[in-house]
Amino acid sequence: MTSTSATGVESVFRSLIQHLDEQDWDEVERRVQPIIDYNGQALAATVFFAAESNSLSPGMKLHRKLDTIIVDTSSNAVAARYINIAGSLDSAPEFQEIIFAWFVDNRLARWQSLRDEAGSEPQHSAVPRTPTPIGALSSRHDGLDLKELYKAYITSINEKTMERNFERFCQPGLEHNGRRLTITEYIPLISDSQDAIQNLHFHIEELLVDEETQQIAARLEFTGTPVREWGGAKPNGNSVKFHENVMYQLHEGKIARVWSVIELNVYRQQLSR
Repeated sequence: MTSTSATGVESVFRSLIQHLDEQDWDEVERRVQPIIDYNGQALAATVFFAAESNSLSPGMKLHRKLDTIIVDTSSNAVAARYINIAGSLDSAPEFQEIIFAWFVDNRLARWQSLRDEAGSEPQHSAVPRTPTPIGALSSRHDGLDLKELYKAYITSINEKTMERNFERFCQPGLEHNGRRLTITEYIPLISDSQDAIQNLHFHIEELLVDEETQQIAARLEFTGTPVREWGGAKPNGNSVKFHENVMYQLHEGKIARVWSVIELNVYRQQLSR
């Protein structure tokens, strides 16, 4: 498999999304491998199209607006954050979706997406946008290995050394899903889950980087055994496994912005059995 230029991969991805939203099967088929890995399942392209077309209530149309995109040319892959509206553009609530997509010969081969179910509830009429153009924030840090930086960041989380080490990885002030936080305020977003889920382990399943825009995207797998209420569910003695799709914008070599979607529906389902 040969790598494709950033412009080429992004163009194919944008075109695929456009035709999915238009429900134009003929054009989608031209951009999808006959068999693809769709959210961990091997599906025929026709089933992928049907799954995306039927992901909402009957008669409801999905409107997607691209907010942020990462292109990893070495992997022929993209990660993208979309602001979605299901229904009327004037009145329907919004929710975010983070999609990972890999291409072979300019056709979709793998697709992993997570939608923020909490964000689609009526009280969330709008979700935050990326406020600053990527180019104005990225500030390249030549010589920095983004993948190794991120692996060290996750190691610090797993080893619970965040208070000591996060100044190496994060700007003093950063944004998480639109909220402005200090490092001291950011750490509890992670440590609270560690307190609630015994032996919580962060595993990097997928890792994409965009050196040009200084962005990182990861799909994380979480495992552990809940011991107190978290994420809207009470522990029942069962262990859990769930995921997060997350995108990071770096500035001067440190995390300045985070967009995250956590698979809370799966987490809750495992604790309702």
